[in-house]
Amino acid sequence: MAAVKFFHLECVKQEDWNGKDDIYLTINGHRVYSARMGEDDKVAINRTFHVEGDVATVRLYESDDIGNDDLLGEQIPLSGVGEMKFTEDDAYYTLSYEFFPR
Repeated sequence: MAAVKFFHLECVKQEDWNGKDDIYLTINGHRVYSARMGEDDKVAINRTFHVEGDVATVRLYESDDIGNDDLLGEQIPLSGVGEMKFTEDDAYYTLSYEFFPR
């Protein structure tokens, strides 16, 4: 079983024009973390998540009250320490991580 540890999530540019973004992270389709963030916010997650199989598909969404949630990006972490960037829908978030393959 592989694992991925998330360290920090930072909002460089938020997706919503009014109010903060209500964001959430998924790993292989399972919601694992949520937060309310605005530009220049940085949150410490510091949690490890176990993953079935060898691949972890990480997606960042911004929750909308009306309509579908906005996909801000999708990344597959590589082995070791790294940083993911989510830049869809005019947003810009970074997520620092460490991936532990089986």
